[in-house]
Amino acid sequence: MIDLFSLIKDTGAYRTVKAEKESGRLSHAYLILTQDKENLTEYLKIFAELIACKDGNPCGECRTCRMIKDGVFADLFVYPKNGQAIISEEVNELIEQSYAKPIESDKKIFILSQAQNMNAQAQNKLLKTLEEPPESVCILIGATAEFSLLPTVKSRVKKLEIPAFSDQKIFDALVKDYPDEERLKEAISCGDGTVGQAVLNYQDQKLKEITALVSDLLLNMKSSSDILEYSNKITKSKCDFATFLSVLELKLRDKLVKMLENGSKGQTQTDQNGFTAGALVFALESINGAFERLKFNANATMLLEWTLFKILEGKYKWQKL
Repeated sequence: MIDLFSLIKDTGAYRTVKAEKESGRLSHAYLILTQDKENLTEYLKIFAELIACKDGNPCGECRTCRMIKDGVFADLFVYPKNGQAIISEEVNELIEQSYAKPIESDKKIFILSQAQNMNAQAQNKLLKTLEEPPESVCILIGATAEFSLLPTVKSRVKKLEIPAFSDQKIFDALVKDYPDEERLKEAISCGDGTVGQAVLNYQDQKLKEITALVSDLLLNMKSSSDILEYSNKITKSKCDFATFLSVLELKLRDKLVKMLENGSKGQTQTDQNGFTAGALVFALESINGAFERLKFNANATMLLEWTLFKILEGKYKWQKL
C-alpha cells in the first residue's frame, strides 16, 4: 500500500489541522486543495484520522484509524457515494446526519471529495450548515481546483493547500510498490508533482515506448542524417513532445550524475554513448531552451529537430576540445 501519510504529514495543511486539534480550536470546515485527483479521498481520510484518533497523530493501528481507512467508521460520512459529483440528495443526508450526536468520537466528520464537480444547487444547500454548524461537526471539503466553488462557500471554510511534492518524496513513497526504479523515476519526472499522475505514468505503455526510443536515440544518433530519421520515429510514435523532452532530460541528467560520481571532470572523457560531461551540460541547457520555446507555441517538428541537432552538435563539439 502506498505510504501517503509520509507525504501528507510534512505539509503545512497537515501541521495546521494538527496544531488546531491540539489547541482545541478545530475549524468547523476545511477546504483542502490538491492536484492529485486520484488520491484526493485518501488524503481527506488521513485528515479524518488526525481529527478522530485519540493518540494525536493518526496511529494507523487503533480501532478508529483502521475503521476510517476501511470506510466503516460510524462517525465518518464520505461523499460522493457514487460517481464523480456530490448531488443534492447527499447534501440533504449530510444536513440530517449533522444534527445527530456522534456515536464513537467527539466529532462527526463529513468528507466531500471532488467538490469541484458540485453544482450550484448542491453547494447552496450546504451553505446553512457551513454558516451555523453543530459544534460536533467537522466538514472536510476536497477539490482539485476552487474556481467552480461559490464565493459564499469559500468564505465559510478554512482553505488549506497540499502543494506538489518533490520527485524524491514521491519516489520514496512509491518505490516499495513500484520496484522498477528507472521506470519509476521516468514516470515521476513526466508527472505533475502528484502521486496519482506518477502511478498513471508508470502504468502507461506509451511512456515505456518513449523511454526505449530515447535510449535508442542516445546510443545510435551519430550524424546529421540520423536527426531526420529519429524525428520521423518520434513523430510517428504520436508521443507528447513535452513528455519526450522530460524523458530525454532525465536520461541525460542521470548520465551526468553517474559521470561526476565516477570522478570524471575531464573535457574529453566520454561515457558509453560518447558524451563528455560538457556535452551533457550543453544538451541539458538545450532541452531547457526547448521547454521555453514550447511555452510560446513553437512548431513541434521544427523544435524537435532543433533539439536533436543541438544535442548532436554539443556531443562532437566537446569531444574536439
